[in-house]
Amino acid sequence: MHCGVMVTGYNQGDWERLLAEDYGRPPAVSDASNPLQYLAYWAGRTRRVDVGTAVIVAPWWNPVRLASEISMLDILLKGRRLHLGIGRGISPHEYASLGYPIGESHAYFYDVIGALKASDGAERFTFDGKVYKIPPTTIRPQARHKGQLTTRIKAAFTTEASARMAAENGLGQMFVAGAGLDEMTAQVRRFNTIRAGMGLPPDQPTTLLWMYCAETASEADEGWHYFHNQLLAAQHHYFEWNNPGYAGIPGYEEYLKRQTADVGVADAGLAARRATQPIGTPDEIIEKIRTLQQAISLEMVVIHMFYGGMPRAKAEKSLRLFAEKVLPAVQAMPTPINPASVGQPRR
Repeated sequence: MHCGVMVTGYNQGDWERLLAEDYGRPPAVSDASNPLQYLAYWAGRTRRVDVGTAVIVAPWWNPVRLASEISMLDILLKGRRLHLGIGRGISPHEYASLGYPIGESHAYFYDVIGALKASDGAERFTFDGKVYKIPPTTIRPQARHKGQLTTRIKAAFTTEASARMAAENGLGQMFVAGAGLDEMTAQVRRFNTIRAGMGLPPDQPTTLLWMYCAETASEADEGWHYFHNQLLAAQHHYFEWNNPGYAGIPGYEEYLKRQTADVGVADAGLAARRATQPIGTPDEIIEKIRTLQQAISLEMVVIHMFYGGMPRAKAEKSLRLFAEKVLPAVQAMPTPINPASVGQPRR
């Protein structure tokens, strides 16, 4: 199994200031971040590792500009691979600040995907979408992996309608935070059933998980505190701060349910993810990842190891233990397509 490390720009310590709308002072810690610029930095600092995004929010980009940025990053990687994870965004305030109508997010998202694929397929290309009309255009400089950059794009989605649109556009599946094991298994099975109906082979998802590795179960239990902090940060960002609500926005009905539920998003998420997040001792983490592989035919796992206000020293200790005791077992783990994820009964 392939294993990667995820880095995000959550500023855990700044939510008190933002929720109080205290904009008269700057954050105590800078949260400046941009995925493609950040990966360009690491392309120059490393020599062997592949890199990827989780995710580029497609509707925030002009597709020609995004294709150019991706092409240049592919060149800087000097033959290493760029794994593209792309999403359509959740927060209404992010769409509003850019002047894009969130109710048309699907149209923007798939136009950007379609334009990226068109630019990857030929040196000179055109694109006639619902939103973007691109005349004969050439991306310069041309990517090293021209024709291969967009063949395995992964996207995050939850509803059957979104799953069908993803399959129709040739996208694979990504779980950005994961859900309960039964829910994840059902989503993958539903997606692969749709793909099978279109004559497509089963997809093996990439899953992004929050990791905390410790020698003992009591020490590892501390990881759930940091994970809950991370879920609270996501709750503030997507459902509370500067959010007028999801009512009446087509395509965001699932987020409206979460926003208006009796249980807070963070608390509900913590309960659902106890069985899936790699928080525990090395042996417990290995078993959780193996269980995920058997349930959803997991092919690539990406771990987030520094989150939720976790002290840097604890994050480093956890990562070193993971690298020593867990990573060899994960890398040696087979990644077959299992019956549970293609709609067949377990044997």
